[in-house]
Amino acid sequence: MIVFMALLAAVIAERISVRAGLGLFPVLEVARVASVLVWRAGELQGHGDLRFYAAVQVYAILVLLLVLLVPPRYTRGSDFAAAVGFYVLAKILEETDRQVFALGHLVSGHTLKHVAAAAAGYWIVRMLQKRAVFNGYPMPVS
Repeated sequence: MIVFMALLAAVIAERISVRAGLGLFPVLEVARVASVLVWRAGELQGHGDLRFYAAVQVYAILVLLLVLLVPPRYTRGSDFAAAVGFYVLAKILEETDRQVFALGHLVSGHTLKHVAAAAAGYWIVRMLQKRAVFNGYPMPVS
């Protein structure tokens, strides 16, 4: 979720305004940390409650999808959809952890969740390397 909240802030900065993205970044990270702490506190009391954690994730995904409707300033905006797809795959693998492991007893869904999340990160890096400004001037590559 650390990377996902940073990605959400970056997309807001890119599609809405830099000021909004930078202002929301610490708020999103605090929400992420708070959701994990609430979950952990519940686990320590014997009744882990994932509602706040899940709500933070669901609302973050909804905001991301809404922000992606705003016209982009750069090419390759559809790469965000691929990254979101990898993130959704990661969530599915997380929820089907035992079933995935039962398929061959080689690897768990939890392990593959991390691979899918890493693939989402890779896709964003790839997008940043290949994109250009819509006005025809290529982005500098360093």
